[in-house]
Amino acid sequence: MLTAILSDFRILSSKTETEANRLVALKFLGHWVGDIHQPLHVSFLDDRGGNDIKVSGQCSGNLHSTWDTCLVLYAVGPDISEAVADLLQTITPDLNTKWIGSEPRDWANESFAISESAKTGYCKMRGLSCDPSGQVITIGAEYLDANAPVVKEQLLKAGVRLAHLLDSAFTE
Repeated sequence: MLTAILSDFRILSSKTETEANRLVALKFLGHWVGDIHQPLHVSFLDDRGGNDIKVSGQCSGNLHSTWDTCLVLYAVGPDISEAVADLLQTITPDLNTKWIGSEPRDWANESFAISESAKTGYCKMRGLSCDPSGQVITIGAEYLDANAPVVKEQLLKAGVRLAHLLDSAFTE
């Protein structure tokens, strides 16, 4: 993802690339920036980023899909316009400055730290090792309430950082 973000940013910023290549880079840049802010997209390969961790309760399927869909809907609701308006109200100039003052590697490290957090339920820390729990994770109100603010912040960071990249790409 890191290489893809940098590569697509370079293509999008280029005045010599074809419009078709720049359009493809634009589409993928948005995708990569979103992905790098989803904690299980930067976690572990051996369980396919939480796809092999089963969940039950208020979300079904696996932990990865819980973070991709169920938790997002819980955090911001199904009305996209309302969700955007609510999220935009929380961005302060200080947060904006802080979030755009980092690089994609920092974004990945932030997401990875979230994946290791106890409230994510992705693994159990044993010293420096993040070991899978081997159990089905039950997703209830406590889990959703604990992680909804994390999801909201990750969505905000992704949006602010993508906007900054686009501003930079089109003004260079």
